[in-house]
Amino acid sequence: MRITATLAAVLAGIALVGPPGRAGAQEVYRWYDRDGNVHYTQQPPPPNALRAPPPPAPVAPPSAPEPETAEPAAPSATERTPPAETRPAPRVTADPAELARALEAYRRGDYATAMDIIRPLAEKGDATAQSRLAGLLERGAGVEPDVVEAARWYRKGAEGGDPIAQDNLGSMLSEGRGVARDEAEAVVWWERAAERGVTAAQVKLGSAYAEGAGVPKDEALAVQWWRHAARQGFPPAQDRLGFAYEHGTGVGRSDADAMGWYLAAAEQGFARAQVNLGNLYRKRRKPEDLAEAIRWYRVAAAQGYPPGQHSLAEAYALGVGVKQDYVEAARLYRQAAEQGFTPSQMALAGMYLRGEGVPRSRDEADRWMQRAADAGDPRAREALDSTPLSR
Repeated sequence: MRITATLAAVLAGIALVGPPGRAGAQEVYRWYDRDGNVHYTQQPPPPNALRAPPPPAPVAPPSAPEPETAEPAAPSATERTPPAETRPAPRVTADPAELARALEAYRRGDYATAMDIIRPLAEKGDATAQSRLAGLLERGAGVEPDVVEAARWYRKGAEGGDPIAQDNLGSMLSEGRGVARDEAEAVVWWERAAERGVTAAQVKLGSAYAEGAGVPKDEALAVQWWRHAARQGFPPAQDRLGFAYEHGTGVGRSDADAMGWYLAAAEQGFARAQVNLGNLYRKRRKPEDLAEAIRWYRVAAAQGYPPGQHSLAEAYALGVGVKQDYVEAARLYRQAAEQGFTPSQMALAGMYLRGEGVPRSRDEADRWMQRAADAGDPRAREALDSTPLSR
């Protein structure tokens, strides 16, 4: 059954520039300044501008019907019947003003007031209130965290038809938090939320199909769900779709499409996409492409994202796209290593062994490699077992 949720006509927050139209139409240039800001001008960019990759193809208006052969149809949630205890219950609707008061109290940090308003509404059967009560319990906002009680209220809200509760219940079932792990039932709830337009659920449902978790593995169907969310401007979905295009997973391989979708997410501040975009540029190895790679690594690193810090550190260590600088490389590796990023812990250990950018120290190398091993890095464990670093 085709998804009926209305898709956004353009990617949220991203201005899409198509190819020039009829003869005489003014060309639009798309470029970046050195600070990472995107510009759209009718004048050519300045000489020091950085090139921009092509944006994703514009999305068809909601009224345009999808070609019958474009994508496989998504199976309906109703085709898989959940257990009897999860069948929807009659819905009770609370006064929207009361829900608004509770939300305002939550935003002020007055969790006690939010709880005082929400709990009675939830106990009366309002599905939205039940979903929000579950969220307070899960996060421990104004109360002790209680994932078991949170899962119970998410289920009530999900059965009452609240799509956010359906999405969150699916996540708790998938992870086994507060409830017995059940990937198949998780998919049922994600699908219900996805069909009602919850982009986070669409991404999780796509990932379930990509991994074969709770459903038969179907990479093409995974791409379809990611595309639904990506076209609504949801950065995690845009990043997943970019990865699918880059690696030819469930869709034809295309670096151009991968770059476009990574860019859509990267421009919205999604750090993982910024690193993935930088990696694509780095593969090209041309000086101007390496400059773009470094810029995106910097943007991700500035957000405190360990893979971004690691990628930028690696560039400094190797002198790729920047002047080789071991001191800066060690500094960046340390930033990521202190956040538990094991590749940086291993790299920093190596710099201590070689005395690159830091004083040579087998003890420090040993310490960082042990931290990586304790975190489960198999390379660190193997290195420690084969050649102990301790004196």
